[in-house]
This record gives sequence, C-alpha cells and structure tokens, in this order.
Amino acid sequence: MKKKGIIERLVMGKKRDKDLTENDLPSTRFKQFAFVFRTRFGVIFRLNLISALFFLPFMAWDILAGGYVADFVAGMTAEERFSHLIYLTLLQYGTEIPLLMLGFSGLAGIYYAVRRVCWGQSVKIFADFGKGLKQSFVQFMLLGLMTGVINLIVNYFVQFVLITSESADALLWALALTIVLLLAVIWAIVLMFALAQSSLYKLSFPKLLLNSFMFTFKRLFKSLAVCFIALLPLLVFAFMPWLIARIIGCCTAIVFSIGFAVTVQTVYCHGVFDKFINAKSYPDFVGMGLAGSKDITEAGGEAEEQ
Repeated sequence: MKKKGIIERLVMGKKRDKDLTENDLPSTRFKQFAFVFRTRFGVIFRLNLISALFFLPFMAWDILAGGYVADFVAGMTAEERFSHLIYLTLLQYGTEIPLLMLGFSGLAGIYYAVRRVCWGQSVKIFADFGKGLKQSFVQFMLLGLMTGVINLIVNYFVQFVLITSESADALLWALALTIVLLLAVIWAIVLMFALAQSSLYKLSFPKLLLNSFMFTFKRLFKSLAVCFIALLPLLVFAFMPWLIARIIGCCTAIVFSIGFAVTVQTVYCHGVFDKFINAKSYPDFVGMGLAGSKDITEAGGEAEEQ
C-alpha cells in the first residue's frame, strides 16, 4: 500500500491502528494537550486553515498599511512624524478594527470544534465549524472590536513615546506606556478566558467579561505563562520590523499558529472552569477528555448561563 506523503498526512490526519480506549486517555490537562496534538493534529490543521481565511483580510491589510506607513515616514524628522501620528495610527490600526472583528468571528468556529476535539467527541470539520460560528460569532466579534480598539491605543502610545523619547516629558510618557502595555497584557489573558467561555457557556456579554476578569486575577501568573506560550508563534514575528518577518508570521498563522493557540488555551481554560464553574454547576463537564471522565461523545456540551 502506498505510503502517505507529509502533506496528505497533515490534511487527512494519521490513520489509527486501533480504537482509543480508557487507558489511552491522558490523566492531566498538560498530557491532554500532547495527546490531542498527537492523535488529532490533522483535524486541528484543517480547522486552522478554515479559521485563517477569516483573518486573511486583516493580515493582508496589516502588511500593506504597515509598508505604506514605513515608506511615508522614512526620512521625516521627529516633529514631522508627530504631526502625522494620529492620521497614520488611524490609517493602519483604526481601519484594522472591522477586519479583526471578521477574524474573531472565525475563532468562534475553531474554538467550538477544538473543544469537541479536546473532549474526545467526533468532529465534522465544516459542520462543527459552522455550528460554532452560528452559536457565538456575535460575542466573538464584540471581543474583536475591543481587541482592535486596545491595539490602536497601544500602538499610538508606543509610537508617541518613540517619537518624543528625547523630550523633557519622555519619562512621564514612558510610564504611561508601561501602564498601557500592562493593561494590554491583562486584556490578552481576559480575552483567553472570554473566548473559551463564550464557546462553552451561554452568558450575557457583561457576565462574560466579569467572569473573565475574575479568572484572570485568580490565576494571574499561571495564566500569563500559558497565554504567552499559546501566542509565542505569533508574537515572535509580530514585533520584528522587517516585512519578510511579517509575511512569515502570517504564513505560520495560516498553517499552524491559530490552531496551536486555541488548543493550548482551551485545554488550560477548561481546567480552570472545572474548578470554578463545572464542579458546582456542570459536574458532567469536569475533566472531559481525561481518563475517568464521563462519556458524552455525542453530547452538545453547551451550558446555560448561571
């Protein structure tokens, strides 16, 4: 029998020699992540490709607008750059807000499908992606809106401090920038919990944000580490000033980084939810996908608002 090529194995997934048993299931969330990537990588790869389609307009515009801005300010003095700062920030990052909202709507599909993967449920790529999209896209787009606004504010402050770094007020603005960056980091963690919750529970948007802030500060440092690991394949290219680095970062996101981040965050967040939500309100959800958990292979797994 002809052996599969690497591309075919990525797209179609690895054929199992036998059905999984209770003894094959992981016993911890950390092992669950490795187990999912080892046994269901083909599914996550295909889900990544679909969700990346929603981010393609954002990726393309970010590269084009970033290149235009870099060429526009080349050779300008600090005073000239400052006079154009608001205009250029709105041109690049303001116009990216609706594109981020579109991209985040696609995350609703992959979060739902990856959750089913982690729980050991069967996954129909397009059907489950579409179900997740229909179920949660409004809240995901609102989270994309908030992320886009925060992205605009952070980038404005970064450029402001860089331009005014030699002024008398540089120290003050650097302090302001530090605070803004800390808030951006906090938002990244809040966003991680919000996306995972929206895909699992039926919550009003204010309650979704409130819960997410609560989880963030209950597990701040561990959540920070997990969030950093999840986003590292994206961050390593995002902060490089070269165009080729941005293009490589986009290509990485298209084939791998989105699915990797969603899986890492889903596995971790569900462990947190088990302790603070599921143990009391949804005992059937506790430890789903782990050895010893209840078998709800075909359950919808969608919880009502508490």
